[in-house]
Amino acid sequence: MQEILEKQEETKLSNIFVAIDVETTGLSPIANELIEISAIKYNGQKKIDTFTSLIKPKAKIPYYITNITGITNEMVQNSPSIEEIMPNLINFIGENIIVAHNANFDYKFIQNYSNNAFSKNTLIDTVQIGKKLYPNLPNHKLGTIAKHIGITEDGFHRAEFDCECSAKIYMEYQNIQMIKISEN
Repeated sequence: MQEILEKQEETKLSNIFVAIDVETTGLSPIANELIEISAIKYNGQKKIDTFTSLIKPKAKIPYYITNITGITNEMVQNSPSIEEIMPNLINFIGENIIVAHNANFDYKFIQNYSNNAFSKNTLIDTVQIGKKLYPNLPNHKLGTIAKHIGITEDGFHRAEFDCECSAKIYMEYQNIQMIKISEN
């Protein structure tokens, strides 16, 4: 019993995490730009803070990206630049765990634009969690997993909504892990 309590205390110490999501002008963190970023800080299952901003890219947003995200050039024309946003994002995330769906994609973009400020952060990918928890799903896209766990709204490909979905997948995983600890 003492061992279970110690494991639960350990878990409580690392219960703060930040779910992140970015929307971009393309797939390359070097050739393309960020146009939206969201980060939501959680303590366990409680949302404690939110950081969300559209970002004005140097180049125009391609039409196909607008079709996917709904983010237009007009929407970002008065938004801050990535250089203005990034110091605030670095402070917001700090050294907390970063959770994202297809995490390497988001991570490479924020690393590129922050001069690798997040190198010490633990990175958790909810794609991998989804594959482990729900191996029989037809795919492990964010929308597929989100619908499977009961998220029925439609707001995918907007950063804040995608953060919330990733966080819920991670929380589901944490709940299952806590059940396994209490059963042992």
